[in-house]
Amino acid sequence: MPTSRMPNGPLTPFLAALALFGGLGWWTWRVQREQLAATLAAVAVNDSEPPRPLAEVASAVETTKLVSVEIDTKVRVERGEQSWRGDVRAVIEVPVRLSYGVDLSRMRTERLAWSPASRAYVVTVPPPTRIATEIFSEGTEPAVEVGWLRLRSQAGEYYLSQARRDVAAAAGSLELRPQDAKRVEDATRERLGQLVRSIAGPDVGVIVRFSSEKG
Repeated sequence: MPTSRMPNGPLTPFLAALALFGGLGWWTWRVQREQLAATLAAVAVNDSEPPRPLAEVASAVETTKLVSVEIDTKVRVERGEQSWRGDVRAVIEVPVRLSYGVDLSRMRTERLAWSPASRAYVVTVPPPTRIATEIFSEGTEPAVEVGWLRLRSQAGEYYLSQARRDVAAAAGSLELRPQDAKRVEDATRERLGQLVRSIAGPDVGVIVRFSSEKG
């Protein structure tokens, strides 16, 4: 009875080459996988450490002392009285610049953290507070209205002087509208981010949090 045998012809070298190719492919895939794992492990280690030590960044930020944001607005003051001789009304509207700032002179390492997940510095600072109020009274055009038995040179100027006198107090008591308060916070975050990046590197992430924020 005849027995089957593997042919010794040209097919044998082909099978040998195929086996060799398969072995090389498996070996290459394993090497690449090991290299990828090593790379990911190195990245994970690097992610756990900030580009510059927290103490160095905190010390450099502290020397800046202050980050400020300005808001230009106006204050309107009206003074007058009602009388049988005629009403008197004096109105003055004055441009005002409100400056808000964050005190960085007490920046400590505990206010700075590194987030490996976000690859970002996390800076916690007090919320912006008003640090200056500038009043630009030059060039203002006050409006004075007097009744038919009133003299502008007397009653009108009297209440106008009162309005001018009270501008500083009115400007000091100004409160920001919600949209302006958000502008101040957004600008403060941006400037603090720029400051930290100028110290730690232009490509680092920066997350700014205010101590008044919850969560």
